[in-house]
Amino acid sequence: MRTKPSLYAPVSLDLALTTQVALVTLSRSLRPYLRKGKAFVAALLVPSNSDINHYSDAAQWLLDAPRRERMIGGYDHAVIVIDAERARDSTVDRLEGLHKKMRVVVLVSSLDQLSDELKIMADVIGTLPPPNSADIRIAAKRMGFGNIRNEDASFLAAQDMSRVSLAMRRGRPIETVVDRLQQYPPIEKQTSAIHGQTEGPKLEDLSGYGDAKSWGLELAKDLADLRDRKVSWEDIDRGILLSGPPGSGKTSFASALARSCNASLVVGSAASWQAAGHLGDMLKAMRRAFSEAEKHAPAILFIDEFDSFGDRSTAVGDNSSYCRQVINALLESLDGIKKREGVVVVGATNFPELIDAALLRPGRLERHFVIAMPDDQTRDDIFRFFLGTELQGQDLRLVVSRSLGWSGAAIECCVRDARRAARRAQREMRVADLLSAMPTRIPIPPDMLRSNAVHEMGHAILGVLVEADRLLYVSIQESYADTNQVQMLGSAVFEVGPIVRKTSTYFENRIAILLAGVAAERIVYGDHSDGAGGHQSADLNLATDLATMLEVKWGFGQSLISVASDYPEYLEVMRSRQPQLTKHVETTLRTQMERASRMLEEHRDVLEFLAEQLVLHGRLEAIEVQEAVLSNRRTNMTSQAKVG
Repeated sequence: MRTKPSLYAPVSLDLALTTQVALVTLSRSLRPYLRKGKAFVAALLVPSNSDINHYSDAAQWLLDAPRRERMIGGYDHAVIVIDAERARDSTVDRLEGLHKKMRVVVLVSSLDQLSDELKIMADVIGTLPPPNSADIRIAAKRMGFGNIRNEDASFLAAQDMSRVSLAMRRGRPIETVVDRLQQYPPIEKQTSAIHGQTEGPKLEDLSGYGDAKSWGLELAKDLADLRDRKVSWEDIDRGILLSGPPGSGKTSFASALARSCNASLVVGSAASWQAAGHLGDMLKAMRRAFSEAEKHAPAILFIDEFDSFGDRSTAVGDNSSYCRQVINALLESLDGIKKREGVVVVGATNFPELIDAALLRPGRLERHFVIAMPDDQTRDDIFRFFLGTELQGQDLRLVVSRSLGWSGAAIECCVRDARRAARRAQREMRVADLLSAMPTRIPIPPDMLRSNAVHEMGHAILGVLVEADRLLYVSIQESYADTNQVQMLGSAVFEVGPIVRKTSTYFENRIAILLAGVAAERIVYGDHSDGAGGHQSADLNLATDLATMLEVKWGFGQSLISVASDYPEYLEVMRSRQPQLTKHVETTLRTQMERASRMLEEHRDVLEFLAEQLVLHGRLEAIEVQEAVLSNRRTNMTSQAKVG
């Protein structure tokens, strides 16, 4: 027996949020006519600031439901879109051709497009309401996100649906979607150009940035040679990608690069271009930014949030079409740079793994530089730069140690506040002014300080015992800033070699090193603290993701099938949906935890000795750890020989 199709509540996991929401509002408005099973023509005004194409796709999906559910013949239907991009003089002709259609939905983007001819033809004329939180909850549930919280639904309903659709990727928790949208709020202004910059540091003045700085200085020379006609445009790099955590100075790099190159700076981002309106408006804004850079060449075109354009290989549903059109337009603009002499593109991202691979090919963003947060020496240099002639010859080590994790912008703000305090006191600046301008530091209790030392020394000792990355140093903090931010109270710093054969043993060793902090705490205290897990950069989380990638990415597990995507949310979803995968990951973690515990137990004396030294000095170099471990090994070998 054939069941009656559910025409007014269709469900498809393949539809993106924008279409799902449009489907909810269309179903509600057309429900009486769909239930009657009769012919109708509906003229509907879509909400302002929405993409009419999403409503068109939803209407097509809605009217095509009988055909999908294999009702004999289905209904002969049509969906017509009338907006600024469709020629108005052809509207009558388009409507006249619909007299044989049983069901017709005509979508308009403004009231003036409701022509007399359309009013004569329509059985129902209405206005679709903008999406509300209830619509968002229904759409999210249909997409497989489950029952989302009211506050999350209200937040999403207040956002631009195209941005929300970009964030709501299959397998990504709704909490992460909300966090992404809050982290990257819409930017109202569109692209802007800064010409003939004279203020601010040049790249030569900035400390840090490593290979990216070297590349930038070479680019400055190349552009100077281009002006002097010593080289042609074909001899110059066209673009780079900068990746690194928020606050690492990617935007500052682009500004300083433009000054060093004596070039204009044009700034854009996916968010700023999306703020221009619908898909067509976004693409126009994007192309306008490239044209602006060409007009003011030589120019640096800085594109922030480069990962926001998405990846065509992972986009699904309606988002796949949107993502494809955006990236194709971006590729067209990047390739056009070959004819636009003097324009260099600098992309910036916090998530390089989410970028479409085609954007990173030669001739586009052909080089990738990772920008780390400033280390001790770099922060000292940054303080000296912003201080200028003030505090010359003064010891800033205490100031630098308390600025762990700070960006260059945070250091500039601190110097500015300290200078203001000295000015108010009508005297020259003192080191104490810098310290006063910093958040209050709270001493870490001695027992917690020793626990941190034991934990970090577990990482360091195992890093010496197994073959993986090279240990540089290990350190702990004696105090923490009185802020709400997550802070690193200690670290064992390793360096990845330029050429490393990364086998299953290499990754297993890395997992063991990550788990060695927990193992060390358990050996000394009988248990470990909560700092080892609970956030993406925590030891347990990193080890879990690495163990998962052993199974699904590099072919070291039970299957040779490889999954390219490796961002944490995706790996988490894979584990939640594949119990057998979770079992294998747990086995790997247990095995490496037992291994790390066994090795550290054999070196317990040196573990506790080095932990005390770390508490005393705050930092130990790799050579100090290596010598202590080697000495302990010799002692153990001598003891075993005597027993034998």
